[in-house]
Amino acid sequence: MPDLANDNEAARLAAEQASGNGLPTSVAEAESDTGSPPERIVKRGGTFESFKHRGYLLFWSGALVSNAGSWMQTAVAQIIVYSFRRSDFDLGLVTFLSQIPNLFLALPGGVLADRVDKRKLIIGAQVVLMFQALAFGWLYVSGALSASTPIASLAWVSFLGLIGGVLTALSFPAWQAVLPELVPKDTLLNAIALNSAQFQSGRMIGPLASALVITLVGKQAGIADVFWINAISFLFVIAAVWAARTSPHLIPKRTEARAESAWTSLKEGIRYAVTHRLIGVVILSTMIMTLVGMPYVFLMPAVADKVLGFRDYTNVFNILLAANGLGALFGALTVASLRHSTRREYLMRWSLGATAIVLIAFAFTPWLWLSVILSAVAGACVLTTNSLANTSVQSNVPHRLRGRVMSVYITCFLGIMPLSAAAFGPLAEWIGTSWAIAGGAVILLTWAIVLFAKPGLLAPEPVRD
Repeated sequence: MPDLANDNEAARLAAEQASGNGLPTSVAEAESDTGSPPERIVKRGGTFESFKHRGYLLFWSGALVSNAGSWMQTAVAQIIVYSFRRSDFDLGLVTFLSQIPNLFLALPGGVLADRVDKRKLIIGAQVVLMFQALAFGWLYVSGALSASTPIASLAWVSFLGLIGGVLTALSFPAWQAVLPELVPKDTLLNAIALNSAQFQSGRMIGPLASALVITLVGKQAGIADVFWINAISFLFVIAAVWAARTSPHLIPKRTEARAESAWTSLKEGIRYAVTHRLIGVVILSTMIMTLVGMPYVFLMPAVADKVLGFRDYTNVFNILLAANGLGALFGALTVASLRHSTRREYLMRWSLGATAIVLIAFAFTPWLWLSVILSAVAGACVLTTNSLANTSVQSNVPHRLRGRVMSVYITCFLGIMPLSAAAFGPLAEWIGTSWAIAGGAVILLTWAIVLFAKPGLLAPEPVRD
């Protein structure tokens, strides 16, 4: 289940419910608002307040199971791809193809979510993704994914990854837009905060679970079992979404203002982001971090093999990936503990600089124990930076434009990810994994220094209506 927000229309479905209640005015806003939930949530009804609503509890539980299964498959898919030729380029290629649909289909996916039954859209996508997992498993046990036929095997993985990317891009806005229909308006913030925590938990549990399965039954049988387990996990989320009936009185009513086209709304959001200095710098900072700071994630199999020297890198990679997820969860909780009055844009300079320094150390350390620690710290730093950026954008955008500007931010973030993979896969193959990760980190550190040298770039500006 995706953890990102959606296009302008689907992202603003929460607006009417939230207005005038001190709540975020868009799902995009609330989904990324990890900086303010705890104080208000705990005072009002407890951290798990949304679980009182049966529909949401079913939805959340099914998503957690499926998310963990998807992260199990993601981990073993990277292991399989790297086993073909031990190539950084192959890792970048598969990552690029699985994520590039987000650049082109995320916004249309939001429009689709606003025009069809969201639950049916989610269930349909999950059914196809279940068959994708079964196809992966069948190809693996039949020997079609093998180092003896690297090109054909890479083509199969790329094709299935592209299918998964298309389905994810088209369906993830529906995941977010359905939340206001499962809980009352005064619980929406809590529901979305728990949804984000669910995603980070799945990201941590998945790699650990895949490592456990492989350890218990052996690498060959264990990898196949991971695909079967992921396929079964989709049954849980399909059943949960089907059973999680929405409440008609919770579904926001539409207004004529929402009749404007997605393109018209998007242009207005882009215009505001470009002309508002602080918003533009925050989005640019996130793009730079995604482009040059995030490649270490998809290069982790190469780190385990070429940097740490583990020829049997499977479990080492899973441990590194799980540690990264644990760090990301800690980063989310850290930002969530900040006071609402804290100027998050100022803290971004420190988180960007810390991310760069940690990645330079991670790129060259020869010790597994230190790599695990640095992977966790890197996950915390990256997630902290993203959360700070999200909340900085939210607090500097007028209510009527918040969903649209956040959609621009999310689209830029998603669009840069595959471009980063396309650039750093070949680069790592050419100059080496360590130097590619460190080179990107140096660029990121340079940008952080620029922000320190020119503090006015992140100075607050009046919110313009």
